[in-house]
Amino acid sequence: MNRLDRYFMGQLLAPFGFFSLVIIGILWLAQALPLVDKVIESGQSGLVFLEVTSLLIPRVMMVALPFASFGAALYALNKLYSEAELVVMMTSGQSPLALAKPVAIFGTFVMLIMVVTTFYLVPASQTQLKTRMNEIRTELTGSLIREGQFVHPTDVITIYVRDTSRDGEMAGLFLHDQSDPLIIVTYSAQKALFLQDGFDMRIVMIDGIIQQFDRTSNLLNTIQFERFSYDLGEVLPGVQEFERAPFEMFPNELLFPSQEMLDDERWSLGDYAAEGHHKVVMPLSALVLPLVALGAIVLGGFRRGGFMRRVMIAIAIGVLLQSSVIVAKSAVQSAPELAWTMYVPSISGLALALFFLYRTGRIKKPRAEALA
Repeated sequence: MNRLDRYFMGQLLAPFGFFSLVIIGILWLAQALPLVDKVIESGQSGLVFLEVTSLLIPRVMMVALPFASFGAALYALNKLYSEAELVVMMTSGQSPLALAKPVAIFGTFVMLIMVVTTFYLVPASQTQLKTRMNEIRTELTGSLIREGQFVHPTDVITIYVRDTSRDGEMAGLFLHDQSDPLIIVTYSAQKALFLQDGFDMRIVMIDGIIQQFDRTSNLLNTIQFERFSYDLGEVLPGVQEFERAPFEMFPNELLFPSQEMLDDERWSLGDYAAEGHHKVVMPLSALVLPLVALGAIVLGGFRRGGFMRRVMIAIAIGVLLQSSVIVAKSAVQSAPELAWTMYVPSISGLALALFFLYRTGRIKKPRAEALA
């Protein structure tokens, strides 16, 4: 890479860093806010919140980096062309294809970051995020047992414990259950134990009484027991076994699904194929979009009146290409044999960029009135 290429790269990398921070920050904030309530409800610290929300960054980067590279290329190229620096380069013998070299190197750099992000960081972080959120829900269930306080885990459940110990033993338990609006059940026990085995959590009551009030007949039934088990999973149905969705899987798993995955009725072959090819296509977008920006900006030569029209055309092309990927992904979910269509936007964008550069290369020099 010569000095001119390094200068060109420097003009691209600075705005790329800025656009990346801005777009990632906005998308990260939008993704992190819904997690605030869940973390606060479980009584976790701010460090836990940062740990959980940091796992969202790879997912946000997968969406943000192609647009950041596109925005950086548009900004830098428009600046260089409007200040006539690109004109000087082209009149000194640099062809449009030669100018595309640093842009292609920049796009390849972003593409490699995207490959690491989509192929490894996104599946690993999403798996870890789901595991961590299940752990937080589990800790939330454990926090339901508070000595001397009425706790309302849901609108229809009330729990009170007179005394607790570190071993999970409780004395003086009161549990009021209104989950069935017709039959209200109240449990009270002299002693109780809180038991947890993975995601299976229950309260075992000892020496107590169950009072069932039937609103339809206005009858109160009383049952005494020596031992009774109450499943807390019914109180917090969000606590469940960990199950991976296609978005949380690695590309090799998605493109070559196992028989066990195919037997899972929740996801179809199209879901796996669409997500797998999407993880491959997204890095290609980071390479193609900057080249599209270069081709759209230099097409037609220098203009003293500015390049806003070309910038808008480039943006329209970029949005169309990315939207086409989403449309193709939806089609592949229904018809896996159409997986090849997901690569059409990237190939079309690359061909269009090369066509723009070729047309620009046929203009031997800027128009005389432009240089006057």
